[in-house]
Amino acid sequence: MDKKTDVEGYGEISISKKVSARGEAMIDFTSNAVISDFRQSLKDEFGEYLSTAQEGLDYENCLKIDFHCHDHNSDVPDELWGRILGLPETWLKTDNLVKCLHKNDCDVVTITNHNNARSCWELIDEGKDVLVGTEFTCYFPEYNLFVHVLAYGFNAEQEKHLNKTRENIYQFLKFAAAQNIPVILPHPLYLYTRDNNIDQALFEKLAVIFQRYEVLNGQRDLWQSVLTLNWVKTLTPEKINLYAEKHGLTPSDFAVDPDKPKVLTGGSDDHMGVFAGECGSYLYVPNLAQRLKTEKPSALALEALIEGRVVPFGYVEENQKLNIALLDYFVQAAVKIEDPGLLRLFFHRGEASDKVACFIIANLLLELKKSKNAQSFFKFIHKALQGKKPGKLLTWKVKKDYKFCIEHLTRIADSKGGSPNFFVNTVNSSVQVLYKKLSLLIVQRLKTSSVGSGKQLSSFSTADLTSKFEIPSQLTALFYKDKPQQDSISNINIGELLDHLSFPMLVSMVLFSATFASTRLLYQNRSFLNDFSERLGCNQHPKRALYLTDTLRDKNGVSNSLSAKLKEIQQSDLPIDFLVCSTDIEEEAHLYVVEPITTFSVGKFGEQELRVPDFLEVAKVFYEGGYDRIVCSTEGPMALVALVLKHMFNVPAFFFMHTDWVEFIKNTTDLTQHELDRVRRALRFFYKQFEGVFVLNTEHQSWLTGHHMQLEESRVHLTAHHVGKFDDMQVMPLRKGELFNDANSETPVLLFASRLSKEKGIFDLPFIYQELKKRMPDIRFVIAGSGPDEDELKAQMPEANFLGWVDKQTMAAAYAGLDLKVFPSRFDTFGNVVLEAFTQGMPVIAYNTKGPKDIIEDGINGFLVEDKQQMVEQIEQFFSSNVNKAAMRENALNRCQQYQAEPIMAEFMTNLGLND
Repeated sequence: MDKKTDVEGYGEISISKKVSARGEAMIDFTSNAVISDFRQSLKDEFGEYLSTAQEGLDYENCLKIDFHCHDHNSDVPDELWGRILGLPETWLKTDNLVKCLHKNDCDVVTITNHNNARSCWELIDEGKDVLVGTEFTCYFPEYNLFVHVLAYGFNAEQEKHLNKTRENIYQFLKFAAAQNIPVILPHPLYLYTRDNNIDQALFEKLAVIFQRYEVLNGQRDLWQSVLTLNWVKTLTPEKINLYAEKHGLTPSDFAVDPDKPKVLTGGSDDHMGVFAGECGSYLYVPNLAQRLKTEKPSALALEALIEGRVVPFGYVEENQKLNIALLDYFVQAAVKIEDPGLLRLFFHRGEASDKVACFIIANLLLELKKSKNAQSFFKFIHKALQGKKPGKLLTWKVKKDYKFCIEHLTRIADSKGGSPNFFVNTVNSSVQVLYKKLSLLIVQRLKTSSVGSGKQLSSFSTADLTSKFEIPSQLTALFYKDKPQQDSISNINIGELLDHLSFPMLVSMVLFSATFASTRLLYQNRSFLNDFSERLGCNQHPKRALYLTDTLRDKNGVSNSLSAKLKEIQQSDLPIDFLVCSTDIEEEAHLYVVEPITTFSVGKFGEQELRVPDFLEVAKVFYEGGYDRIVCSTEGPMALVALVLKHMFNVPAFFFMHTDWVEFIKNTTDLTQHELDRVRRALRFFYKQFEGVFVLNTEHQSWLTGHHMQLEESRVHLTAHHVGKFDDMQVMPLRKGELFNDANSETPVLLFASRLSKEKGIFDLPFIYQELKKRMPDIRFVIAGSGPDEDELKAQMPEANFLGWVDKQTMAAAYAGLDLKVFPSRFDTFGNVVLEAFTQGMPVIAYNTKGPKDIIEDGINGFLVEDKQQMVEQIEQFFSSNVNKAAMRENALNRCQQYQAEPIMAEFMTNLGLND
């Protein structure tokens, strides 16, 4: 039976605990998420620590406290953007926080608001027993950074002095030590600085000046928690004394005894009243029941903290709990924000980028306040997170399109009565579903609206996309259009669009922002965590890349190259996984497939359908897979996803440049040089967002590092595609007589094999063929491939044999049986088809440009020419008796050996930072 006693101001509290030590300590593994070995190892290690720490704990003589929680008196946030926008850290009322703490069986209440103890003093004035506490922001002068320090048990006069001294952490801690005020260093690896190059000597000093560390913070992630735990374990008396001597510090000045073990604590760091009391600390007080008859719980808690009789409890997730907290914060901010004023934004401290970002956020939030539906829904989200279900009247009144929103709010509210882990998983899974369904609803409405039913994106030509895509500098022109304008991609009435999409768009934006912000907040110091774990020698994040692409297993050269790269990754089991958005491709080893939210095409943008993925689904794959870098190969929707993930997880992103878009547009449109420069500037901005760009030829390497594009040389990596392997097939040369009735083995036959599109130079072929026919009447031409300009080419070359798109076996047979490959493209950045021909010993003639000139050795395994007239002359010479065709075939085969998969992939891995 539980023993109870009366506590001043609160009534009876429980002395014994109904939950076993092991049950309380272990992390709930009921989540269905498939997580990486790294994250599972963190869960196992931290769970084992908690279990061991609580083993044999005398719960009957323990008080339960959440050492770290906030309410509305944390009204001046440490985050700069919050101060610029005039937003407090929380709107949580003190009474609601206290109720949440009691609901989770906390025996002692403390509220640690930023730099003030107002809530504690107010509760004491009401006759409540409270352990006075505050989270002070203290400055490290030599490192130009801030750290938080939790302090307890001080009086009002001492609070004033603590606030005066917090501008220098050493003075602050010395005063606290002299006054016997216990302090805790919360989230030790989460520091407030914009400089990721944190001096590791800082932690040598922290080891000397702190006796207590928060190892379990309910809003932080497991990686930081486990790293903190293992760092503290290394702090032997010898090390602490060594650090003290090295930095000229005296441990006793800070109430630190090197010979005593460090004290580890826990707290929820709750700001919204959602998780308060679910994480915290057990405080062992001998003969607790007897002492409570004459002493206050707060006094006993303070004594236990000072003497180090503390064991943390609770559970740590990754970003899931912080995601929920920020979701609650954002929906309340959307309801409660007031216009901060332009002058406040302009004159406030901060960089120009901070002020611009806050200006945008303020305008978005103020727009949210105009949508009554969105405002109502945000209020219901807040209530659902507190366990309150939407009323039946609302369920009946809501529109059919939004029924799923009410269903998930009800699901969230119901889950509040379950285990904490169940609640966290339910909320996060519901957010994923809500975001996806709202995105689908946005797409559906765009397609059916008057805005979306106008000129479709697919009806614009490439020239339209380049020359007409513009946003008017007079922004009101986006919202108010009094007179018809020329046909333009930007000729969209944004005001009408927002009216039509306001609710689903604004709500999905808030859902996405909460997930983005929570992840970004936890991983904003990732480079420091990587360095810290490396120095510690444990818990090092694995080096793994997620490779995003808009095309795979499609009928184009980029897709073929990527499929070959994926095959090599699978065969060698490299730490790279592909992700593609598709409805046709099945998942396999090293390949994730997500379904598109919508698909679209752009004019004659090849035959490639562009597919838009669910951003949150891709982010979930990235997080659960334990990746720490991104590669992207296409400039479609996946490029945007890659950049979002880069900033969301604070990881490096790399781009693999397959396509020369300037050359493509030059060859497929009649744009002016001014309009082409617009393309170049857009590409320059795009490529500069990546930490590295891979190129396939020296010409592009020079272009990107030259004055036109201005990328740093160290960020541009020259790479190559490897040759396709035909070893697994029996190649029988294609006989010329099978293609032409009047041909024999001596008949000269040329081959073109590529996509039949203008930029591939295919309309040089009719001239070349006709000129050769005048000189070599028996010459024949075979064309393999398909594309948008196939019919026009057939009309100009009726005598040629068009094979269409052929399989790998047939293509290899053609290379082996015919004489010479003609490749008149000035567009290709590499030339996979050149290497494909070489694998069967077929020489290639091409223009002296980009990719081909890096592969073909002129006169040895092929020919490089400047124009189509030279190509005619060189082909004629090739078929003369003076050219050793057998030697050229042998040289072509030898050239392939320099494009093998293993060395190319090894260098690629090194440039990605995946090889030690």
